[in-house]
Amino acid sequence: MKAVFTLTPAESKRLLGKAVAQMEEVKAANERGYVILAGGTTNAYVLHELLGIRYEPQRFTAGISTLGMLCVTDAGGRHPFPLVIRQGKIMEGMTMLDALKDFHKETVFIKGANAVDPEGNVGVITSGFDGGTVGNSLGIMTSTGLRYVVPVGLEKLVPSVKDSTFYTGAKTFDYTMGANFGMFILTKAIVVTEIQALRLLADVQAVHVASGGVGGSEGAVVLVVMGEEDQVRKAISIVEGIKGEPPIAANKGICAKCPYPCRFQGWMEEDLPDWARTS
Repeated sequence: MKAVFTLTPAESKRLLGKAVAQMEEVKAANERGYVILAGGTTNAYVLHELLGIRYEPQRFTAGISTLGMLCVTDAGGRHPFPLVIRQGKIMEGMTMLDALKDFHKETVFIKGANAVDPEGNVGVITSGFDGGTVGNSLGIMTSTGLRYVVPVGLEKLVPSVKDSTFYTGAKTFDYTMGANFGMFILTKAIVVTEIQALRLLADVQAVHVASGGVGGSEGAVVLVVMGEEDQVRKAISIVEGIKGEPPIAANKGICAKCPYPCRFQGWMEEDLPDWARTS
């Protein structure tokens, strides 16, 4: 049987959240190690599917692409992250580094991404000059052999993450409409796109055949799904259950007090161009 799905970015994020929560690696980490859940809009859906806790996705992130530019959310308006989860509970007072130092081979680190390529490499933007979450975890993750699980929608597909990272670097830009940045490349992450999500949840083969749209379908991906009839019908049921997932609200940082160099750093809201205002 063969079916076609079109998923908006929010619908894809919901699908990815469902799939990551059902991964054997994540279940093992929850039971016998730690699930370290970094910030990110997609990870807000993972949290909801994993623990039933609903956070506003736009507030569960530091870096964000919103209103047509890269930006950094206001720290005072964020939900807390990273979260450390063990046996279905958030470990209050335990930091990301605490969990990484208390080594368990089952531990997984769930981190969103800003780019993915056909080879399965993922790119993670960093605007903080300390390297951000990846910079503060990569050394331990690499040396211990722990793995990143990276849910990332195909709306973020690029030809080559390696090439993308070559051209980035905050100090190399002469002009940035939004926060300036560098990019990490992760080459050994467990990547979960809509393709892997549908395989995990319904055991179907999915092929990405088209992207984009208007009237709410900006960033949408079109997938052709194939498999046995019962499998495809299961996939149809899952996708019909997430259709209509509301789009994520904008959450631009406060330009007047933002520490990140940008075209609009230090500007008052009323001085911004109309397209860059939140109200």
